[in-house]
Amino acid sequence: GRRRYRLALAQVPQFTRGDRVSALVPPLLFGSASAILAATLPWSRGRVTSRNESTAPRRVQRSLGPGVPLEEALRISRLQNLLLVLVILAVSVLAVSSRSVSTVVVGAIAAFSVWRLPLLFGQLKERERQRAVDVELVDALGEMVMGVEAGLTLEAVVHRYASSRDTGLSREFAHVLERIRVGDSRDEAFGSLAERTPTPGVRTFTSAVRQNQRLGTPLGATLRQQAETARRRRRQLVEERAARISMKMIFPTVFCILPALLVVIVGPSVIRLIEALP
Repeated sequence: GRRRYRLALAQVPQFTRGDRVSALVPPLLFGSASAILAATLPWSRGRVTSRNESTAPRRVQRSLGPGVPLEEALRISRLQNLLLVLVILAVSVLAVSSRSVSTVVVGAIAAFSVWRLPLLFGQLKERERQRAVDVELVDALGEMVMGVEAGLTLEAVVHRYASSRDTGLSREFAHVLERIRVGDSRDEAFGSLAERTPTPGVRTFTSAVRQNQRLGTPLGATLRQQAETARRRRRQLVEERAARISMKMIFPTVFCILPALLVVIVGPSVIRLIEALP
């Protein structure tokens, strides 16, 4: 009787701790994916969706910068959740088929990487926007100087520029005018412009305008000085980038151009030398 009991007990499969973890991971992954999917879909209007639309986009907006609209932050947040759901479902399928802890670890790393991708692209887009605003400000200062010296106020000049174009700087100027319409002072409105686009050119421009507002100096002379400073900075930036080209050309010259020249120039001589040798 004991021998039969031992044989029957030996035939029962013994589950290790790794097998138990592998058995618990797929349901947890499926449950988390379902929760994230329920919070992501636009047709879901429950408590989770309202909390997600109020906190997650603002967290994304804080990580990207105050110049990013809330609608763009909401789109990036939903894209993050959707990609995270797809990765979790893929990892769940792999965990069910392979029953391996390493698959779950690799899937977690992949999920974090995919979750960070929209933020990285958003940061690159925001840097490009700030760079475009900084470059456009150099040309806009010339028009603003002519308008102010012709007798227009700064708000009128900014309104003419914002209404005649659809660029990053025009949208920032429109935001400044909106702040002034709702009751903010010129100092606060241009301070918000420096917070939304914290580039060196925009900071210098807003600091000059705010200082002019406090001291009461002639605005035309201040804007003309800012235009000259911006042109000088732009020229120095172009010269700096041109000086970097020689350093950047070292790698393709040494590893791509010189080997091809050596093959073309020295190759026929080497072939004739090999043929001439006995």
